[in-house]
Amino acid sequence: MGSGTNSGWGVLEGDHQVPEFTDAVLALYRGIFDRLPSSDRPFFLDYWLRLFNLASTHLFTVDGVPHALLTQPHRPVSHHFRWETASLACSDAFRGRLVLPSGIDPDQSFRMPVIDGGKGFASPLRDTRAVENQIGYVRSLREPPLETQPAAHWRISRIESGDVEEAIDLLKRCHADAGNSEPDLAGAREELRRSIDHDAGWCWVARLPDAPNLCGIACYIGMHLPVAGVPAVLVSDLAVEPRHQGQGLARCLQTHALQQLRDLGHRWVFGNINPENHASLSQAERLGRTAWYRCLRFYSTYL
Repeated sequence: MGSGTNSGWGVLEGDHQVPEFTDAVLALYRGIFDRLPSSDRPFFLDYWLRLFNLASTHLFTVDGVPHALLTQPHRPVSHHFRWETASLACSDAFRGRLVLPSGIDPDQSFRMPVIDGGKGFASPLRDTRAVENQIGYVRSLREPPLETQPAAHWRISRIESGDVEEAIDLLKRCHADAGNSEPDLAGAREELRRSIDHDAGWCWVARLPDAPNLCGIACYIGMHLPVAGVPAVLVSDLAVEPRHQGQGLARCLQTHALQQLRDLGHRWVFGNINPENHASLSQAERLGRTAWYRCLRFYSTYL
């Protein structure tokens, strides 16, 4: 597969291979590393070193030069990185030419960095096509303030305990409007509780000025930023009452929330968006978020 005299995948494990691992991370994720201010770069290295200890790690080299790096959590449903997928980074020289190392299941999602911010992508694996299932959009909250939205049309406030059941009902209606009549909202209920208790969660709700009922909800939870490792907040739920959609409420809610999160000292926000959700993609870009990573599944072109 390689043109060098010594090429192939190798397993990295043990403290003696940490320098080789960090060199490969810095080479293959340089585009992500360079986006971080110097004060945040220690988080990047700490993230990857923790992942090195919690995942199997495979490095593809040609004559000692790293060209691809793959990590796969040992126990993805039970340990600290339980929400992580496998990660894969590949140099341009080997894009479309790689074969996964032995023992790695191809039937899973792989998170890959978006180095150039471009819309296009291609499978790094030979004889496969890549299909996106998530795109990670990121914004630094230290950038210039967001455009202030008119507040007269909506009344926005932090969620309170008396809002929880109505918020759950709102989420159910939004899921039903999207074709999912039986959503599992146990996780959403727990996140709302954490928001009220200020336990690494934050949530804002919107109402019309003279009406008691909720029109929209925007929830965030604390989580490190995938591929970069910096402390961040994830957009965990964003919902607008179907009859109020298309009126600018989602943007107004998020603008208010991001300003509040910045005032609380948070520096990064991100969201995982379905690539078919064009409205959310456009809205994320209008709010200043850019693509940093995408999750892909690979399918054989022979099938």
